[in-house]
Amino acid sequence: MTTSEAVEVVPEQLDRWLLAQPWFRGRGPVECERVTVLKDGDPVLAHVVLAAGGRRYQLLLGVRDELPERLVHARIGTAGDREVYEAVYDPELTAVLLQNFEESAEVAGLVFRGALPPRYTDAPVGRPFPGPQRNFSIVYGQRHVLKFFRELTPGDNPELVLHNALHSIDDPHIAPPQGALESELDGVRTTFAVVHEFVPLGALGWPMATASVRDFLAGPGVDPQAAGGDFAAEVRRLGRAVARVHGDLRETLGEQTAGPDDEAEFVAALHRRLDAALTEVPGLAPFETGLRARYDAVLAATEPVRLQRVHGDLHLGQVLRSPQTWVLVDFEGEPHGSPADRARPRPAEHDVATALRSLHYAAAQLLVGADDVATLLPRAARWLERNRRAFCDGYAEVSPDRTPGGALLTAVELDRAVLEVRHEQRFRPEWTVIPLSAIAEAVTGEPAWLV
Repeated sequence: MTTSEAVEVVPEQLDRWLLAQPWFRGRGPVECERVTVLKDGDPVLAHVVLAAGGRRYQLLLGVRDELPERLVHARIGTAGDREVYEAVYDPELTAVLLQNFEESAEVAGLVFRGALPPRYTDAPVGRPFPGPQRNFSIVYGQRHVLKFFRELTPGDNPELVLHNALHSIDDPHIAPPQGALESELDGVRTTFAVVHEFVPLGALGWPMATASVRDFLAGPGVDPQAAGGDFAAEVRRLGRAVARVHGDLRETLGEQTAGPDDEAEFVAALHRRLDAALTEVPGLAPFETGLRARYDAVLAATEPVRLQRVHGDLHLGQVLRSPQTWVLVDFEGEPHGSPADRARPRPAEHDVATALRSLHYAAAQLLVGADDVATLLPRAARWLERNRRAFCDGYAEVSPDRTPGGALLTAVELDRAVLEVRHEQRFRPEWTVIPLSAIAEAVTGEPAWLV
């Protein structure tokens, strides 16, 4: 059996496995466009590019004569009499990837561009990053994170572009880039993967915030500041970090002022997204007039709309608290946005709004299904108000000329909440109450919990 035959998994088995993956959105027949063998023998390591329904995906496949028990969970199917599995779970094969980056190797058009620091020990063991992921990441010891993009789109990925820009002026709030895997797709140089420095002892912002909410709601006090898990000091530092990143992106990648036509199209897009949401979520109808009025207020504002590159999907699950500072991760932009959408300059208020919406989710998630909402709601509102204010104050300390607020931030926050309503209605109906209540409060001016 030749090497190419060894990675030809039975098509029906591959299709069945792909359809079970949450990241796979292809429709119709799956075509194998490219197979690059990175290690031959037993086991084989192969990089595979697939096409399905106008989308491209990449896989790392391992092939073994016999599959050890520790890899059974990663099994995809068979190729002849050999076992095929997802290689990200096999440290023997992920070590090959690290070596290629260290050597800046090129294999059949796959360019491993590396700037990794010299080893001071043996090669660290690669392990898959825990938890569900839109892409897949391999962590090597306490030194590197190798992130493969599941879905491929021609061109430079925003994560590579923005990290390189920020690293060029030593922004302290990113994990420094250490390399990239690149190749051509449709004749265009394309980012297949990136390598970043690992953030040791990094704690995700989301569990930090939700632990603070639990601590406050479980206690007898009425002042979040008096609670042992007060989060305000940390979220103020986070606001400072986001403002620094925004300022550094303006310095490196520029800024522009939206013209009247751009502003009109921006507001029209808000209305179009609301139109789509209204067809799916009848509960939005009572707030339609108020939402449209707040969207249109952007056109009446005297302040110009300034556009720049931003994170694009900034929430508490995208920030890490290292021992030194807050670090922003995953600069790919909106998960389901087109490549043009993810690369498009936006108002800095976009990131501020998504961060504030994430704080609202942290404050409200314990109320979903609770029996004593009437008691908990005003306390959750106090926690939210304190932490929103802290984030915005921190942001203003670094960028005093761009203090968050005004008609633009209100409109973008409400737009995010409308998108959340659609998402929750589709996938977590019981959570629809969170963004819908935020919309009701913004329109009516009163705390709300719509059940």
